[in-house]
Amino acid sequence: MYRLEKEVGLIKDPEIRDFVRKCIGKAPSYFWTIPSSSTGKYHPEDERGEGGSVLHTRRMVKVSDDLCRNFNINNTERDCVLAAAIMHDFCKNGYPNDLEHTVTGHGSLWINIVAEFMKSDQIINSRFIPTIGRLIGCHMGKWDVPFIMAEDKSLMIIQVADYIASREYVKVEVEK
Repeated sequence: MYRLEKEVGLIKDPEIRDFVRKCIGKAPSYFWTIPSSSTGKYHPEDERGEGGSVLHTRRMVKVSDDLCRNFNINNTERDCVLAAAIMHDFCKNGYPNDLEHTVTGHGSLWINIVAEFMKSDQIINSRFIPTIGRLIGCHMGKWDVPFIMAEDKSLMIIQVADYIASREYVKVEVEK
């Protein structure tokens, strides 16, 4: 199973990289197998089958990284964008259970993954949690409730990258 290690490796800050790896370990098991679109209406055809959500995530990370480069987003801000791109759909079908369809407002469910660490006495003390959480929580832009328009470059990148990576007519190639 592809565990997004190449994408995590793009994150330069060791604290953020370690945090993302820990969150990957708490992602709902369905994330690794579900299609990117529960209805089949959205996302490219190759993302509509098993593992489609992971493929979509890989594409979103690639687009996010390119957009960061284009807008001169560097260092910690870039790492937060990449972390959010990796984790943006972890709770797409709910948390902790797979509800077999995309949940409106699923970006905000990500905080439950962080809460899992607290339940198991594995406190995560990362100053980046609020920034990464805001990016994940608002990643769907105008297609989510509540609708939150991008107010800064990082949020704009997350919203635009998710949109681009989900378009049928845009082919984002990632290494196999």
